[in-house]
Amino acid sequence: MAKEKNSRRFQSVVIIVVCLISVVLVGVSAAILAEYSRSMHDGAGVIGLINSDTASDVFRESIDNYKAKAEKFAKEVLADNYTSVEDFSFGISRRGKSTEAMFIRYFKGGIEYSLSNQPYDMTTESKQVIVGSRMEVSFCAGIIEDRQYSISAVAYCIPLKNCAYADCIVLYYPVDTVVGSVELPESSDAKSQITTICSQAGEIVSLLRNNGYDLQQHNNIYEFLRKTINDKVTIDKIKAIVEEGRSDYFTVTVSGHDNILAVSGIREHGTTPFAVIALYKADDIYSAAYSTFTTLLGVFAIFFVVLIFLAGYFIFSYRASERRIKKLKEYNEILDCPSDIMFQRVATDIIAQNRGSQFAVVVVDIRHFDYMTDHLGSDQMINELKRIRDFYLRYLQLKETYGYAGNGRFVLLFHYRDLETLGSRIKLLSNYLGISKTAKSGERITLSAYGGIYLTSSDSTVSVERMIDMAILAENAAKYPFDFESFRLYNEKLHSSNAMNEYIEVNMQSALDNKLFKVFYQPKLNIEGNRPDGCEALVRWYNPETGEYMQPGLFLPLFEENRFIVKLDKYVYEQVCIYIATKAAEHSTIYPVSVNVSRITATDSDFLNYYIATKKKYNIPDGFLTIEFTESFAFEDYEQLRETVNVLHSNGFMCSIDDFGSGFSSYNLLKELPMDEIKLDRFFIDKGISDERDFKVLSSVIQLGRGLKMKVTQEGVETKAQMDMLKKLGCNVIQGFYYSRPLVEHDYDDFLKRKFLN
Repeated sequence: MAKEKNSRRFQSVVIIVVCLISVVLVGVSAAILAEYSRSMHDGAGVIGLINSDTASDVFRESIDNYKAKAEKFAKEVLADNYTSVEDFSFGISRRGKSTEAMFIRYFKGGIEYSLSNQPYDMTTESKQVIVGSRMEVSFCAGIIEDRQYSISAVAYCIPLKNCAYADCIVLYYPVDTVVGSVELPESSDAKSQITTICSQAGEIVSLLRNNGYDLQQHNNIYEFLRKTINDKVTIDKIKAIVEEGRSDYFTVTVSGHDNILAVSGIREHGTTPFAVIALYKADDIYSAAYSTFTTLLGVFAIFFVVLIFLAGYFIFSYRASERRIKKLKEYNEILDCPSDIMFQRVATDIIAQNRGSQFAVVVVDIRHFDYMTDHLGSDQMINELKRIRDFYLRYLQLKETYGYAGNGRFVLLFHYRDLETLGSRIKLLSNYLGISKTAKSGERITLSAYGGIYLTSSDSTVSVERMIDMAILAENAAKYPFDFESFRLYNEKLHSSNAMNEYIEVNMQSALDNKLFKVFYQPKLNIEGNRPDGCEALVRWYNPETGEYMQPGLFLPLFEENRFIVKLDKYVYEQVCIYIATKAAEHSTIYPVSVNVSRITATDSDFLNYYIATKKKYNIPDGFLTIEFTESFAFEDYEQLRETVNVLHSNGFMCSIDDFGSGFSSYNLLKELPMDEIKLDRFFIDKGISDERDFKVLSSVIQLGRGLKMKVTQEGVETKAQMDMLKKLGCNVIQGFYYSRPLVEHDYDDFLKRKFLN
């Protein structure tokens, strides 16, 4: 009975699904039919518009042809040498007899004259001709109805430059002559019911095609459309299109059937004298396509049924494949053990079910795994990993688990009572891995383990995946000592450091966008001349919530790791350029500014282009910007830095080696790099093993720098005794708290005024 009930339930579900699919199929088909119908209307409109545009192009070519004839006539008139206005009028009249023009007039001083040299009645002249007579380029004034002679003509206004007797000449060609050369190209797509060339006012100039419509009684396309489509809004839009010389199409109803009305305006220099207007039956354009679509729709329905079957098969296969993939993700087939994915799931359940117990998530890595694999061989390394796996299987207690994350890394979940017990278990792990093996080369190499540990708490809401991440963070925290053998605990120091790094990385871009990075200026003193020697630009991160500044030692190392230092260096540099440019605009005394550049920034592909372009943008004079490179970067790549320095020198920058003596100093550095300044690390003025040795080392470095024509600057000067000694040894410049702390911009300006400008 239960089986039958389940079977009926299954059948009902199948019926509901089939009905839903049928409804979807009908809906989709209706939507596709409607969309296709709209597409066919649009396609018909585009085809009709292409045909009318083709006709307008042919007509435009005829207009341009007669304009060229008029321009040629005007050129010949200008070439004749006339001695009087009468001679000029006669000459035009004589030449005009050989043209197709009905008559010719000319303008002088805004007045129109006939060839008998008599003023023409301007009240009867077309406004378009008057406008064209004032233009400095050839102009087709469109169809002109001459009221005096009751004839229609196409007028061309041609300027006569440097002519003493006329400013412009106007040739009037018969409309039939200009329009008569237009032939509508045959189109394989559709033939129009009507194709007309019309004036701006709608008068039918030429009827290129007519399939049974009586246009004689109207002779105006707008009157014909009023009676035929009875749609004032569309007719007004058509008039606007013709007025603006644009092209467009409309779907209109004629005798209950859809028609396409295509309009192609022909605009010449500010007016719209002509337009091609054509009417097409929509069925003539897309009826074949509609029939094809109906056939395709039937095929589509069959295809859709087949598609449903295939989709069902695909879903079934996909689910089976997904289960296989999930199994592969959760299980390492090579080692025949759980993966880290399975470990996370199982460890999560164990921790949740044992809230009162203390657990440790331990990450165990084989040190130099890739190197060991290369020298032992893949097969032997797999055997070693299996040996470790077997040890874990024997070693783990109830409610503990493990998994293999790949690349020589295992993850473990331990119970522990106290840290002493945990330390004993970790020591056992380390000792087990620490054995020697024979490499392929015959040498003996030793496997060893290291790792990180995260301790859970009863109220912890941290995911196991996050616990693993924090254990790895502890493992990689090289600046902290190991807690157990070669394993580190994730502790409050690491947590604070990690939290600070996360805060920095999350907020660094918004801080830059909101200009929370503030530039400080630390003054430098030329102790030889007791005068200011500019300053060094330093950066601090301002926290508006606490009103305090974050010291650069907290964020700069991280910025160098994640390359945000490139953005920050550029920002500080531009702020310095803005400061110097502002002082120059105020006609204040300006002093050089040194700007630090990290190795990451200096090797960025855009470094030189940006720094040079920004200097030019703010019009900074040469010699007022010094780029400071770290000694470590200089030591790493002499050649690249030498090329960089040469480019900077050629663009008006000064260059300096910063922190000289901090650990990489060599004579090669001074010999190979054409620097302008050497900045000595405070190491040189710190207490050494004897004052005599300190004095001799500092003296030799200063004399060496001066001997190489470099300015020697000592950083970190804090006492008068240090300054006096440096002055005695010939040091050029000092920088440090003895002279001044780093100052914000306005304090730096006040400092200079107070010290030197009073």
